[in-house]
Amino acid sequence: MLKIQNVSKTFNIGTINEKKALRNINLELADGDFVTIIGGNGAGKSTLMNMIAGVYPIDCGHIIIDGHDVSLDTEYRRGAYIGRVFQDPMMGTASNMAIEDNLAMAKRRGQKRTLRWGITKEEKAEYKKLLATLGLGLEERMTSKVGLLSGGQRQALTLLMATVTKPKVLLLDEHTAALDPATSAKVLKITNEIVTSQKLTTMMVTHDMQEAIDLGNRLIMMFNGQIIYDVKGEEKKSLKVADLLKKFEEASGSEFVNDRMLLK
Repeated sequence: MLKIQNVSKTFNIGTINEKKALRNINLELADGDFVTIIGGNGAGKSTLMNMIAGVYPIDCGHIIIDGHDVSLDTEYRRGAYIGRVFQDPMMGTASNMAIEDNLAMAKRRGQKRTLRWGITKEEKAEYKKLLATLGLGLEERMTSKVGLLSGGQRQALTLLMATVTKPKVLLLDEHTAALDPATSAKVLKITNEIVTSQKLTTMMVTHDMQEAIDLGNRLIMMFNGQIIYDVKGEEKKSLKVADLLKKFEEASGSEFVNDRMLLK
């Protein structure tokens, strides 16, 4: 479903601030793979997400989604293949529009625009059913403006919007990092239910190593713009946080000192 071939990215080339963010990344995801990604700050996790989404152009290599080479496509064109949820709950929704209007925009993403506007009764019924699956009571507030929602409610809605038309690839970039622990756990539970029920090909960046172990069928560790560890199946299920710390030290030759990960 997703192939990343020899992709590299350097920012501020030729300046004192030159930064090699990605170094010859090669990665293949099968249809339905749920991959968690961990690594210290500056490891290249978010840059990898941005390269896939088309936020920045790649320096070299190819990005192929479901057989389509999107390497030169704009972020807008890749939107037909990709769903994405960001760390900031304020992103991904229109705060001054109603919940049902946000869902309608997401549902029509990639379709041709016409002068016709409005949400049919059938669509309202569909959105109400979808919102009910979140278990947050939003199905009774469909005409409420999204700006009135809490961070957790908004992030859950953004997740629903990103998957209302099944994307080829779902990108989750630390999408629970800005939430309190209880809300984060709720959104992660919803995430796992949506991803597994729809069998979505998913990449999720997290700073919580236990989350990375518990969720998904595959785990990738990044360091200095490279993938230094890739584990899946039964081997992943048997991992402990201490194992990941040891693997990092072995692969990178240095101590894992990311405070947020150690605190977790």
